[in-house]
Amino acid sequence: MRSRLSLRMRFVGALLAIVTLVCGTFIYAVYEFVEVLESELMEGTVKRELREFARVFAAAPDIQPPSGADLKGYVLRPGETPASDFPAWLRSWPAGRYDSFMSGDTEYFVGSERVGDAQLYLVFDIENVERLESLLIGLAYTVVIGVWVATVAAGLLLSRLVMDPVSRLADTVAALDPSATRRKLGDEFSDREIGLIAAAFDRYLERLDDFIARERAFTDDASHELRTPLSVVLSSAQLLKEEPALSNRGRERLARIERAARQMQDLVEALLFLAREDGGWKAEPCALDEVLQQVADAYRDGVAERSLSVHCEIAAPRTVLAPPGMAACVVSNLVGNAVRNTDKGRIDVRLEADRIVVQDTGSGIAARDLQQIFERRYRSPHSGGLGLGLYLVKRICDRLGWRVEVQSAPGAGARFDVLFSPIT
Repeated sequence: MRSRLSLRMRFVGALLAIVTLVCGTFIYAVYEFVEVLESELMEGTVKRELREFARVFAAAPDIQPPSGADLKGYVLRPGETPASDFPAWLRSWPAGRYDSFMSGDTEYFVGSERVGDAQLYLVFDIENVERLESLLIGLAYTVVIGVWVATVAAGLLLSRLVMDPVSRLADTVAALDPSATRRKLGDEFSDREIGLIAAAFDRYLERLDDFIARERAFTDDASHELRTPLSVVLSSAQLLKEEPALSNRGRERLARIERAARQMQDLVEALLFLAREDGGWKAEPCALDEVLQQVADAYRDGVAERSLSVHCEIAAPRTVLAPPGMAACVVSNLVGNAVRNTDKGRIDVRLEADRIVVQDTGSGIAARDLQQIFERRYRSPHSGGLGLGLYLVKRICDRLGWRVEVQSAPGAGARFDVLFSPIT
């Protein structure tokens, strides 16, 4: 899974990981040093002092045991009464043993040696040693915390310096106007790495400019080359309608030609509308009740020979700000989709206060297809279309700020709701 942390946070995190490893090694070294210090101060000191005391005692048995603030010596001979300050727990301490011992709240390091029939003891109060150890360990942790804080501050500062060119490049790219004269981004960034990215982006923009130029040329050509023959077809169909010698069958066929030409005209307008970033349209009032009536009439004659009927109901007349051709394309594609997927029954086209509803009694849509029917070129196994109608419906609705919803189940027909934007 790709990390969701920003580059800045990953930089700081990597720096902290390195510092943590170093600090961990430092803490381990401090603990080892404390252990060596404890061994040297306690065991080494007691052994040296006790052996020196034993050597002197062997030559002069009447010598007084060593006595100091932290170090206290004792002598115990057979049958002799111990001194009043002789610790009771020291009686059982064997000769030759060097170890720590806790008496009450105080910890001692004790050593014992036998000289002749006398046993010598040396007791070292290690409270000061423990205090020194705590001081060293506390100092080590203080240093580690200070290093961590300094690392975070330095990491944030360094990451800001490192990421500043990237941020400037991102801001520059975000502010680019596709319609303005293209800038050479590579000339604006002196940093080698960022300059390479900017130069690569310049090359991409060059290819993008060529692509946009071709698309604009195609859009302009399509706007002229497709609209003109369609206008000729429609005007010719209208002139043929006035021929008195035209038979009823001929008039029906002519009506089909006219409907197909108008649908083609709406489709061309929709494609050109979607091909332009600004939509290529101006807000104008569109009477949806007239649009629904025209679309329903156009399809009603086409399904008359089948056991299928198209009903149009205007529950609440509504005028919206939208290109009439786009609204007609949305309704026409929804009704056309219903006609293709309904063998018999009825298709209801209804205008309500906040929506257009197109409902049929057809075969319905499987649950696995509901999430994909608005994708380009998607066709269900039983679909007779090209996979463009509902895709255009979704794209136009998105551009107009409308929302399209679908409810369906296999064998229960389908219902499409087009909910309008609040602009009226």
